[in-house]
Amino acid sequence: MASDKTDVILYLFDKYWDPVGRRLTKTLMSLQDVAEAIRACNVQDGKARSDRNPANFLKDVIRSRRASRIWPQEVALLRFTGEQRTGTGDSFEFVPYAVGQDEPFPDLYRATHETKNIDMQSVSMSLASRDLGRSDEAWLIQTAVNLRVIEQHMATVSALQVKEVTHLQMTVKLRTTEIDALYLANTKEFSKVLITCEAKNGSERILTGQIISQVKAAFETTDAELVVPVAIRSEKGVGIHVMEFKHVSRDLLARFAELELASDALYRLVPAVRGI
Repeated sequence: MASDKTDVILYLFDKYWDPVGRRLTKTLMSLQDVAEAIRACNVQDGKARSDRNPANFLKDVIRSRRASRIWPQEVALLRFTGEQRTGTGDSFEFVPYAVGQDEPFPDLYRATHETKNIDMQSVSMSLASRDLGRSDEAWLIQTAVNLRVIEQHMATVSALQVKEVTHLQMTVKLRTTEIDALYLANTKEFSKVLITCEAKNGSERILTGQIISQVKAAFETTDAELVVPVAIRSEKGVGIHVMEFKHVSRDLLARFAELELASDALYRLVPAVRGI
């Protein structure tokens, strides 16, 4: 369970915290650091946490809407959060709060009263497939692709003057990240635009770093001129919340470090689709 990791995180933080200098002597936790900390905490409290997958140690924590409550209060009071790190032997890193940040893992990009509500038909999906609906990301992305939700959003809500959108592939596995769905678009200014789509169920947070990694990977593996990052999240019993972020051009990629919401809309599925 994600909550079983609280003591392990605190153990690691305390191990490298210098109370005199009020700084961490080491911020980047290796796979070995995490595995050793898990075993040490198991000895202390008698729990049986697994140390077999330290690479994904922080994953279940940061994706949960309860992430800020799972994070050790002692670490939060010192204004440190955590970010997952992928690479040679790395697990996660303790990172200072950004300017204006007031909790370890803010739940950003939720639908608000300003979010457009748009009815979207679901009758084109067979009853058989709707009856098999599940509350997971694979079903969410399959539904969005089948109903052409991204195409609808780019045509009617996005400020980009899109002339064509084509779905290319689901579950695109790249070297350092995975893209749930990838689209190719054509606009008045650019002939090769990629739309990356990240899918989350309603209980999960949109992870800024994950989407930024997808954009960078899309540029690294293609000759796209522009990348439009998009995230979708299921809103239980309602439909699909689509968030389009400000597009990134190849010449500005080196300075790309933050997401900026460009548009969003809540597509109410009519009739409702099981699992969404």
